[in-house]
Amino acid sequence: MLIKKIFLFFIILFAFAKEISAQNDELKNGSAYSIYGTGLPILQSSAQIKGMGILGVSFNDVQSPNLFNPAFWGNGSFSRASINLDYTNYSISDSAATGINSLFKIGNFHVVFPLSKNKLGLSVALYPETRSSYSISSTTQIALGNGTIQNYPYNNFGSGGITKFEIGLGYKINNNLSVGYAPSYSFLTEQNTEVLAITSNSNSINRIENRINGTAFSQRLGLLFSAKNSIRRNDIIQLGVSFTLPLQIDSEKTTEKKQIVDDEEQIVQIGATENGTITLPLKVAGGITYFPSPKFNASIEAQFENWKKSKYEFNIRDEQAFDNRFIVGAGIQYHPYRTRSKRFLSNFRYGAGVQYDQGHLNIEGSDISTLWFSTGIGLISPTFRSNSSFDLSLQYGIRGTKANNLIKENIWAINFSVNLTELMFFRRKLN
Repeated sequence: MLIKKIFLFFIILFAFAKEISAQNDELKNGSAYSIYGTGLPILQSSAQIKGMGILGVSFNDVQSPNLFNPAFWGNGSFSRASINLDYTNYSISDSAATGINSLFKIGNFHVVFPLSKNKLGLSVALYPETRSSYSISSTTQIALGNGTIQNYPYNNFGSGGITKFEIGLGYKINNNLSVGYAPSYSFLTEQNTEVLAITSNSNSINRIENRINGTAFSQRLGLLFSAKNSIRRNDIIQLGVSFTLPLQIDSEKTTEKKQIVDDEEQIVQIGATENGTITLPLKVAGGITYFPSPKFNASIEAQFENWKKSKYEFNIRDEQAFDNRFIVGAGIQYHPYRTRSKRFLSNFRYGAGVQYDQGHLNIEGSDISTLWFSTGIGLISPTFRSNSSFDLSLQYGIRGTKANNLIKENIWAINFSVNLTELMFFRRKLN
């Protein structure tokens, strides 16, 4: 029964999200900085974890699946499924103009099955590793035959990124140590379109489309160390570490020119299909979470990504902009419902935190960093057979700079997670 609920729920939400995205083109434009490489790297965090401002490498909530650290999957006796939805609004500005972009997207699908209660768990997930979604409008100058220079409208827009389908295992060795391993199939789809409109006697519109595709296998590993009664009675300390191994994608690029002259479309492939290598870096994350009591926890976590050794052979400018990325976040969460209070506000859990992301780009000598402020709230199911929950987080971020003709982004992000947590096998006392 639970399996049917999970898949029906995913299908409904996917169709709903697709319909919203298709009805409003303004919901398809993300950060202008996602034009570089395969797009901005994505942190695989639920709304609950985002509301705390952390990564999730050391914070384990058995009521909802955690995608960041594979070592968590062996802990728990419930089957858990989650879907994450995100809406992001970008207020962008540079030295000359301002604008607004919005992006609605499905974050990830994740299901964890307990193959052996509190011992071995199976994880199945589909999630983006990078995402590119941008639309840039400007003017370009072309020298005409009579020696004059004419300005023409120029548009550059694109979408795509790297998506992973992952199946992994988490194993609880003993009460103190858990491990996890997750291989995945990664596929890259990227499209970039440049449009130049030339108004002349022939009314010509030139459109250049670049498509990049590739596939590869990747791997992740996780470790979790837990200790009880370390500082005070009934407290818990969790230390988590995760490793994402470097990923190399052998890719192909095709370029086509679409020209519309007097309402007649002409399509011509430009040159032969190019072959190139795209790599993502080694990622190492670690953190500590402390539970002084069942109703309160605090975390501090960090991640390092070695982007300086990454490759993007289809565009040397993009590759040269890569820089090592360092992320650090700290946050807290309060669970008043565990006090058994009957007050309305005690039915929720509350979180807050802050995160600094140095970014993986350095352009014109400036790090494209982001400072995030986060808060979140979660509602727990009152049903005794279910620990399902809903989580909502709100984030405000400041990214980039207007110096050196760059772009500054003020970001508002709303993240929503639905977590289905139920017993897979339940013996009824009455028929």
